[in-house]
Amino acid sequence: MSEKVKTWGEGSLFRVRTRRGFSWRVQIYVPGRGKVQKQFQDRGNAMAYLSRMRNERHLAKLGIKPQAKPQETMPLGQLLHMFLEWAATAHKRSTFETEKLRAIRWLNYLGEDTPIGEITRGDVLKAFQDIAERSSRPTANRYLALLRKALSWAVERGYLQSNPVGGIKQYKENPGRVRWLRDEEARALLNECRGNPRLFAFVFIALYTGMRLGEIESLRWEDIDLARETIRIPDSKTGQPRIIPLEPSLKSFLETCPKTGELVLGKFTHKRAFMSAVKRAGLADFHFHDLRHTYASWKVMAGVDLRTVAGLLGHKTLAMVMRYAHLAPEH
Repeated sequence: MSEKVKTWGEGSLFRVRTRRGFSWRVQIYVPGRGKVQKQFQDRGNAMAYLSRMRNERHLAKLGIKPQAKPQETMPLGQLLHMFLEWAATAHKRSTFETEKLRAIRWLNYLGEDTPIGEITRGDVLKAFQDIAERSSRPTANRYLALLRKALSWAVERGYLQSNPVGGIKQYKENPGRVRWLRDEEARALLNECRGNPRLFAFVFIALYTGMRLGEIESLRWEDIDLARETIRIPDSKTGQPRIIPLEPSLKSFLETCPKTGELVLGKFTHKRAFMSAVKRAGLADFHFHDLRHTYASWKVMAGVDLRTVAGLLGHKTLAMVMRYAHLAPEH
C-alpha cells in the first residue's frame, strides 16, 4: 500500500508502508530510459534523487545525455584533507588538531574512498546517532558541524551539487554542569598540590584567572604585565584576544616563579597527580575545567555583572554564563 505525497512534473514521491514502518519511493519518466523507480528509507535522500532525475529528464528532452560530474567522484578522504588544509589558516593549532581527529572518525564511518556524491543523508544520520550513543550528544553535534562545513565548502567550490547534511538537526544541548569550589575546598585542593610545584602553578593560575587549560599551556611571560597587573590571552578559543586582571595573590605568586623559557608552564602532564590531589582533598565529581567554573562563580557572587564575567572567560554572548546567574547576590 502506498500514499502519493508529492508530484513534481512527471515525477512522484510515494510514502510506502512496509513491515518496519514506511519507506519512500521515487517514480519518474525519463525519455530514453522510460519509467525510473527507486526506493529509499530516508525521505531526504528520496527527494534529492527525485530532484536529480528531474534534471536528467529535462536534459533528455533537450537531447543532452547527462554526464556524471567528475568532481562528485572525489573521495571523501581527499575532500576532508583539502578542507582541513584550507581551514588551518582560520583555526588555532589546538582546534585544528581536534578537527583532524573528528575527520578521521568520519572516514571510519563513511569510508575514505567513498565518492562525495554518494554520501547520503541516511548514512550521515546513522553515524551521527552512533557518535551520540558512544560519546555524548554535544560531542556528536561537534562532529556533525565539521562534516556540514566541509560539504558546504565543497558545494561552494562546485565539487558537490548539494549538501546531504543540510537537513539534519543537531541535538539540543543544556547549558552544562557547574561544579565550583567554596573557599575552604579551594584551600584544601591547593594544599594537596603544594608537593608538586608545577601542578600547584597550573591549579593556582586556573583558579584565579578562569583560563582554559590550553590557554595556560600556551601562556608566555610576555603576555603577563606585572606593572599593569594584567594577563593578555592573544589566541583564545573564540579567536579574539582578551585581557584578564591579575588578582593580588596571583601577582605575588608569579613574581616568585622562575623564568626558564618563553612559556610560563608549557604542557600539562599532571592529570593523574591532579586527580589524586582532588581525592585527597575530599572533593567529589571535580575536574580541572571546574576551576574555570569556580573562578566565574566567585566573580558572580562578588557582584560582578554577567557581561563582564563573559568577557573575562572569553565568551562572545551571555548564553554560556547564564548558568551562573543564580549565584548573583540579588538571588
